[in-house]
Amino acid sequence: MDLLQLKYFQTVARREHITQAAKELNIAQPSLSQTIARLEDDLGVTLFDRLGRNIRLNEAGRIFLQHVERAFSELEKGKREAVRITGKYEEVITVASIHLPFVSEMLASFVAKHPETRFRFQQGCYNSMKQLLKDREIDLCLSAPPIELPNTTSIPLLSEELRLLLPVSHRLASRESVHLIEVEKEAFIGLKAGFGLRDATDEFCRKAGFTPNVIFEVEDPALLHKLVRAGIGIAFIPALWDMDNTDPATVAVRIADPNCFRTISLTWLERQELSPSFERFRIYVIEYFHKLQQRLASAASPGGEHPRSIIGLERLK
Repeated sequence: MDLLQLKYFQTVARREHITQAAKELNIAQPSLSQTIARLEDDLGVTLFDRLGRNIRLNEAGRIFLQHVERAFSELEKGKREAVRITGKYEEVITVASIHLPFVSEMLASFVAKHPETRFRFQQGCYNSMKQLLKDREIDLCLSAPPIELPNTTSIPLLSEELRLLLPVSHRLASRESVHLIEVEKEAFIGLKAGFGLRDATDEFCRKAGFTPNVIFEVEDPALLHKLVRAGIGIAFIPALWDMDNTDPATVAVRIADPNCFRTISLTWLERQELSPSFERFRIYVIEYFHKLQQRLASAASPGGEHPRSIIGLERLK
């Protein structure tokens, strides 16, 4: 038994698919199958149940995987300690996020305070965030809705209202609030399928009794204002994206029914030990979002429903 066998096993166990694991490891599928078979021979137990071309990690495999991951975690810890005493250690935190308007500002502020920390950052839709976390290619991510996976921890950070973004010339633009059913015949601009915001807004429309007529799909929420201003259609806009909007050609109108909110969450991989840099950044993100929640509350119209309280800050203890 060697480390290469264990690394191959860890990848196959995560994928539960030999072909996908071989592609990720950049080796031939027969070689990977033979490596797993030799490992099982060395252990004297079967780690996977074979179902035709499919494989599933069995109970023995799940127990062995826990020990393998702990072993790799200890080796990584040892590597960090060995490098740290040379004074050359630079920790890299891998972060992924859905499209949010302030993430670059948040990262820049943290780096200014902790220049010894390095980041790798990716941005994408909810489904891509979930896959990256499942594949253990990132340390933590910001998503909406929360991501639920084994061996991860997720906490809510902020609850924000979703509103309707309309051209100022729209028949409902002067209203303080609308019922969603009032726009069932409108043309919508929306995010592509797979984005958490798109899934949420489609569900809100279903609750209101209609399916939205999405005539234009985008990947970047920042385009919504431009397309609505151009008169192509109307759109759902999260409160954070509209908080500093000064565009005189568009207006965000609150939705009275149904109740349209989404929750942004922080999810991270569970580890035997959280590094100091990782822990500092995790706490920083929670505190940063707590301040954003306060800004949303301050920006809420007098007498209106304020954004809901979030427990993320309380869970710092």
